Amino acid sequence: MLRRSILFILCLAACDETVGGNQPVGGDVDTEAEVQRFLRRAYLDLTGKGPSDADLAASTTRLRAAGNTPSARSELVAELLGKDAFTKVWVEELENGIFGGLDLDQHYRLICSLVRGGDAVCNTCTQTDACLCACPAMVPLEAQREALMTSATDMRAGTSSSALERRYALASGYYALAGSPEGRVRALFDDFLARTPEPDEIENGRSMVIFQDGFLNNTPIALMFHRHGSSYADMIDIIFDSEVYREAMVRRAFERYLARVPTSPELAHFTTTVSATDPDMRPVVRAVVSSREYFEQ
Repeated sequence: MLRRSILFILCLAACDETVGGNQPVGGDVDTEAEVQRFLRRAYLDLTGKGPSDADLAASTTRLRAAGNTPSARSELVAELLGKDAFTKVWVEELENGIFGGLDLDQHYRLICSLVRGGDAVCNTCTQTDACLCACPAMVPLEAQREALMTSATDMRAGTSSSALERRYALASGYYALAGSPEGRVRALFDDFLARTPEPDEIENGRSMVIFQDGFLNNTPIALMFHRHGSSYADMIDIIFDSEVYREAMVRRAFERYLARVPTSPELAHFTTTVSATDPDMRPVVRAVVSSREYFEQ
């Protein structure tokens, strides 16, 4: 029995020894091909295109030298998240989702064209881009378009993802095609909370859309997520300051990069790590993309 114990201890000790290339004897080491597969996917997901040959070689060497640890992957992912290409991809995906497959310019050209057709002052304008018509109805729409065009640059400079999504949600050009007040509530929930609103949420949101600030001396007239509101702007604040929104942010990150919903413990953990005052999805994306699960997919 003692001899067997000694042999077992020696075997365990041997498992900690290394051979050429610092590869554990009997252990699993990520191959160069596996590391490069991860890098190609991460670059494509986060920047919209694969790495150059030089970037692939340098990043492969870097990760393998560091043992391809989670922290090493996390540092590399953080660098990708800091690139102009990432913010451009993020904004493009946001606009594609909320504008039904159109980009910002295409969507606003459509909205301005529709407004021009129904406005006696504007419908004599012959501009190809109706947003550039010199009539009162176009001034706020063109101002919105110009402000939203800076979204990728602002995000690169540090503006949070929630601040940018809030900016889109507040723009009249965003909800112009939603139709009824109920349609505006459904659009908000679908685009930013990734779920269908409950009947009471539709009714309360409808009230906030109909009764704007100044009506009834700003008396709160509806309740959503345990907060009172009296206008569409109040509803936007309630939604984007809510835990429901932060949970949706986590779900979107998991579904986008891992193609699955988070488990209850994962959802609870990541929701608490997101800022309650200025939520940003980049820390969640960094954790997800640098995870072992993402690496092995």
